[in-house]
Amino acid sequence: MRLLLLTLLWLTGAQALWAQESAHLIADRIELLPNGTLRASGSVVVWHGGVQIMAQDITYASGDGRLSLTGPIKLQDGSGTVILADQADLSPDLSAGIIKSARIILSQQVQIAATQISRVNSTYSQASHVLATSCFVCAGQTPLWQIWAKRIVHDSAEKQIYFKQAQLRVMDVPVFFFPYLRLPDPSLKRTTGFLVPELTTSTTLGTAIRSPYFIKLGDHHDITLSPMVSSRTKTLGLRYRHAYRTGTIELEGAYSRDKILVGQNRGYLFGTANFGLDTGYALRGQLQSTSDPAYLFEYDVKEIDRLENKITFERNQRDRNIELRFSNYHSLRDSESNATQPTLVTEAIAQQRSYPKGLGGVFDLEASLLTSYRSSTSHVDGPDSGDEVDGYDTLRLSSLAKYRRDWVLPKGVVVDFATELETSHYVVRQHQDIAPAITRITGGGALGLRWPLAQRFVRGALQQLEPRIQLAGVIADSDTIPNQDSTQVEFDEGNLFRSNRAPGFDLVETGTRMNVGLAGRIDYPNQTKIGWEIGRIYRTDSTNSFTNTSGLSGHVSDWLLAAHVQTPLGIELFARTLLEDFAQLKKSEVRTSWHTDKHRLDATYVGLTADEAENRNVALSSLALKWNYQFLPDWLSTSEFQFDTSIGKASKFKFGLEYANECVIVDFSASRRFATSATLTDKTEFGLSVELAGFSSGIRNIKKSRQCGAS
Repeated sequence: MRLLLLTLLWLTGAQALWAQESAHLIADRIELLPNGTLRASGSVVVWHGGVQIMAQDITYASGDGRLSLTGPIKLQDGSGTVILADQADLSPDLSAGIIKSARIILSQQVQIAATQISRVNSTYSQASHVLATSCFVCAGQTPLWQIWAKRIVHDSAEKQIYFKQAQLRVMDVPVFFFPYLRLPDPSLKRTTGFLVPELTTSTTLGTAIRSPYFIKLGDHHDITLSPMVSSRTKTLGLRYRHAYRTGTIELEGAYSRDKILVGQNRGYLFGTANFGLDTGYALRGQLQSTSDPAYLFEYDVKEIDRLENKITFERNQRDRNIELRFSNYHSLRDSESNATQPTLVTEAIAQQRSYPKGLGGVFDLEASLLTSYRSSTSHVDGPDSGDEVDGYDTLRLSSLAKYRRDWVLPKGVVVDFATELETSHYVVRQHQDIAPAITRITGGGALGLRWPLAQRFVRGALQQLEPRIQLAGVIADSDTIPNQDSTQVEFDEGNLFRSNRAPGFDLVETGTRMNVGLAGRIDYPNQTKIGWEIGRIYRTDSTNSFTNTSGLSGHVSDWLLAAHVQTPLGIELFARTLLEDFAQLKKSEVRTSWHTDKHRLDATYVGLTADEAENRNVALSSLALKWNYQFLPDWLSTSEFQFDTSIGKASKFKFGLEYANECVIVDFSASRRFATSATLTDKTEFGLSVELAGFSSGIRNIKKSRQCGAS
């Protein structure tokens, strides 16, 4: 019969046992021998001071105050450390002693095996002639890798493991020797030390090795130094992070001296800041800087063609939005001059939404400010600017009021009404064709009719159909306005029934027009979903506000066709196209994906016809493909492919292969990128990194799927 003692053990001479804290003991049998020895046997479980011991027999001798345990023994403390052993002799408070034929398991990841482990106190455990690994180990089998050491010390307070005269063995073959080695306990989140090194070789930088070193500056800030050395470059990378009570700051950059641009200092600096202020306000910042346009491409930092430095102050609420942003732009494109681009931009916007009780519907108010500055002082067209003046600057103040409401009539017919009034004042400098001060008042409205229909089929499928027609008109009283915020207009199902399809304020779609469309959807019981929409616009007069490729120019717009398919097999297809009288294809976009437990396949096709108004003299089209394939439980392949179908050449290819189990992560990558600028060159790169999982802090949680005896 099992006995349960839930009070302090106070038996003859045993008050020294666990004198400061109460202990709890469960056993099949408890005996008090004539010499004062306490013995518990049969599935013994002891709890004391956050430590749990499971053993077959426990004996406490009051004379020398020692605990003798006979195994199998399992000792577990609150830090996640587990010790398995055959025999142990411990002090009464369990803080010191000798454990024989033992294994230490740290956070269910790292195993340390030794013939004998000495617990110096509750903080330190040490052993001699030990083997340590995070691999899944079966009896009689050699782990994939292990660290053999003459002596090892585990500091549970600092969460550090110290190895002396250590060897790294792969399949029991010595590979590296370390006189002294320190590794973090896997339960430690952040600690100073080396991160996973990476070996790369590329046509631009040659063969290079990068060895990051993480420095913990405090509980809330750290720095990572990443020196990279090759025959063609000497680079020092840096990342600094600081977490405050209300936000974070992160800086990332590098400094290089290389043989690509001999004698020049090269590098980049990126940064972000995010802070939450009182009353719901947020302050955000972004820093982007580089020594030259080619650096980001050659050092594989980031694929961007424009640098943006900005400070944003904002507050977002359910019915109110306020935002103030200061931006500085710097183009990295060969075809653009920063002197004639709006490099300094200030934007401010305030939005308010209300729901008038007596009137019904939704009422929106918006006020905005936009200023742009170009460093060029030219007020006439430049040689390469086409019809645009080079150096003009602008300031715009705008207010916008919008109201919309729906009414449901008998038979489910819905009538929708929308109206808006906009006032904008422009101040323009250095533009010979535009007045220095312009005030524009724009008003418009729309009245629409739609009839949602639904039908349930015998086998459970639900079909929905909604024809819609809308009559809209907009008038504007203004002279010529410089268009800066609506240079690229997209015609899609999201703005088919909008009064003004331009995304900004500068461009206004005036005139009277009729928008027509038909949308349908079918939902099947097996979770297959099919949706589609077709629409077109008819105008009373021709408009020159939009480019030909936009599909919105002329008396009659192009046909807009959109479709979406989703299946329970993880396949999803989305397509959109603009057709001119169902004959000439203007724009097309197709996106498809297939996501399963093993596959993540995404493909995109985009096609555009030539349009000089959009600075595109020839037709362009491209195909992009991404595929992640888990072809074995521990093996993952990644592929990325981009192909310029208009010229029949690949623009980017990348392949990766990763092997990852509970104790090792091997990552190999190969890529080929083709330059699109005269200042860049084509680049081929190979990379390899090997990570011994389990010892690094912040380790990825990889499930241990292997079992002993399984193939």
